[in-house]
Amino acid sequence: MIRTLIQDTLLAMLLAVVAIVMLVLPSVNPPAAAKDPIDIPGNLVATIVWPEGSADVDLWVAGPGGKAVGYSNKSGKIWSLLRDDLGTANDSTPLNMESAFTRGLPDGEYVVNVRCFGCTGYVPIPVSVEVRLADGAVVWRGQVILVADKQERTALRWRMKAGAVVQGSESQVFRNIRGAA
Repeated sequence: MIRTLIQDTLLAMLLAVVAIVMLVLPSVNPPAAAKDPIDIPGNLVATIVWPEGSADVDLWVAGPGGKAVGYSNKSGKIWSLLRDDLGTANDSTPLNMESAFTRGLPDGEYVVNVRCFGCTGYVPIPVSVEVRLADGAVVWRGQVILVADKQERTALRWRMKAGAVVQGSESQVFRNIRGAA
């Protein structure tokens, strides 16, 4: 009899704990979704990557109504250069990469150029280029081959309207933006 009383008491306590858990669970907030640690820092990001070594390739970008941004002008009205990668100089990793991002997407023409700044003895240099919107959509991905030191090539020109790429506006027709005001 005492054994049955103890069993009944333990069962009642277990049922009470289960009832409390069932009542409390719906009120517990689910954990917030973790933020992606590599979120794009702006509305649009242009990135270039070239092979390991001491060759110095530069990313130059321009947007509507703004001065071109590159190693000598790291920030403008629309674009900002994150880092000027000099190849192996002042670098703790073998990765050669430069990126720039926009703040806002005003209507008009955008240009992404690559320039062989210090490439004597390293040409030809294949440069991978990617332009991506903040939502992750790829505007363009491709490769530009630099064949001479100091050579500058347009990887991509396109127009934006209302925050979207104007279809059919993309080209690789060269536009000198480095010397442009």
